[in-house]
Amino acid sequence: MYTVHGSRIVSNDDGSGMAAERGSGRDPAYLMDLLWRTQPSGSRGPRGSLSVDRVVAAAVEIADTEGIAGVSMRRVAERLGVTTMSLYNYVPSKDDLLDLMFDMAAGEPDPTDWPDDWRGGLTAFAMAQRQALLARPWMLDVPISAPPMGPSNLAWMEAALSIMDDTPLTEGDMMGVLSILSGHVLNEARLQVTMERATPRLGVEYADWNVLYGQMLARAAASGSYPTVARVAAKAFTEEESGGPDADFRYGVDYVLDGAAALMRARQAG
Repeated sequence: MYTVHGSRIVSNDDGSGMAAERGSGRDPAYLMDLLWRTQPSGSRGPRGSLSVDRVVAAAVEIADTEGIAGVSMRRVAERLGVTTMSLYNYVPSKDDLLDLMFDMAAGEPDPTDWPDDWRGGLTAFAMAQRQALLARPWMLDVPISAPPMGPSNLAWMEAALSIMDDTPLTEGDMMGVLSILSGHVLNEARLQVTMERATPRLGVEYADWNVLYGQMLARAAASGSYPTVARVAAKAFTEEESGGPDADFRYGVDYVLDGAAALMRARQAG
């Protein structure tokens, strides 16, 4: 779903006693084989009773009800009624399982009702991406280990790139706009979910943070050491500027697309 790079730092022990093998020589081609189901399964285990899709679907079901913390190779095996060891014939590690889960859970976009113009189309694309993530917030807890290579993620890429195909943007520009726009979707969805999770602890709703944050900044800047922060905060963090997560998200989308429009004008001007 995303064109951003990242690194994964997670434990290789999922409690099953079987160490994950991601760090022992697996490369992007191997990951792509797994995502596209072109990696042959091992020779052990209950042949015919399992498949990569069944294993990943079971893990997604667990995550949908318990979050990503509830997913382990052992839990997936219990859900399928097989031994933990047998799963490794289909999915070699928990890290691999997370990559497969993300791609399966992302699904494919339905652009049927998206506007025909590039700006309306990309706005609808961003809204659909956000909706998919908020529907399954555990996806935001899956570290991004590589650019999108799975079938679902490529379907999202195709949807966005095809919208820009008839614009003055170069191919590099198109990928750049997609990367920045998808990065905004990911960041805002993660911010919203994280802040909503913190509400019981802090007693502050997302929509209330704008004014409260302005007050906190004013307090911190009262010494006069941060005059620019004080001036900007007094204007930016007000009741009038507080629109909630939907408004914040759309503001960022429009900001990115304003930049894309400026780039298109520059390309047309030569």
